[in-house]
Amino acid sequence: MVKLVLDQAEGLRRLVARHTTRIVAVVGSAPEAGQTSVALNLASALAHHGQDVVLADESGHAAPALGLPLRGDIHDVIAGRVSSDAIRVHTRDNVVLVPVAHRHPERIDPQHSLPMLTAGEPDVVVVDCTHTGGVLSPLAAHAHDVLVVLGCEPAAITGAYSWIKQAHFEYALAQFRVLVNRAEDMEARVVCRNLATTASRYLAVSLELAGHVPSDRQVVRARHLTRTVVDAFPMAPAAVAYRQLASQVTHWPLAMRETGPTGIGDIGGDRGGEMTHGVGAASAHTA
Repeated sequence: MVKLVLDQAEGLRRLVARHTTRIVAVVGSAPEAGQTSVALNLASALAHHGQDVVLADESGHAAPALGLPLRGDIHDVIAGRVSSDAIRVHTRDNVVLVPVAHRHPERIDPQHSLPMLTAGEPDVVVVDCTHTGGVLSPLAAHAHDVLVVLGCEPAAITGAYSWIKQAHFEYALAQFRVLVNRAEDMEARVVCRNLATTASRYLAVSLELAGHVPSDRQVVRARHLTRTVVDAFPMAPAAVAYRQLASQVTHWPLAMRETGPTGIGDIGGDRGGEMTHGVGAASAHTA
């Protein structure tokens, strides 16, 4: 009996030790795609589903959108000006927001920033990516999933394809997830199908439709209240769409590998020989 209890305890310990924080990089095909709104509401919806969520504000827009006062960012922590706990801000959505350093995110070393974001082993880190510098910052390059936000307009679709093409050649990415913002279901499916056909034919990459968020005036009202639509108007069509997206995110396959110099498993600590990897593991910069 004692041996059985000890074996069960050891099994639980190993299960906990293999806990992996999923990192989702949210990028916009264009500044007007609504990327920050998607990142904020996705984080809120994930928390609604009981997930422990950290929102990495790399763009510098997420904190102001919620009217949150800041006491520094990861750059300040690395420079020794503030403690890592001081920059963590709790939102009313039960999300922990961590400002990265939107002025120069490309200068932030993942070896220093990832441990701050994954402290306490949250379930998900959502990165509201920057639009400056390269395609993906060194931090976002460690994401397990890249979620590309775009609209239905021809220019938005062209911009999304251009971004995907550049990211594919820069990081050898073979898969992207697409969220069509301010669109209905059929519109989103048509956009994704056309984009996926072109990407498969000319880039040999796979695109999957993560979902769509319908046009909803409640999103604008929530923004004026410095709140997410998921929190302010939980029954609004957009809020429902975000909760549906969040329920899918937790079931996306999580890529694994055993070794690698830049995988998050190396940074987050020993995972018993089973380490997760992100985009950065396949980056041309580390090849």
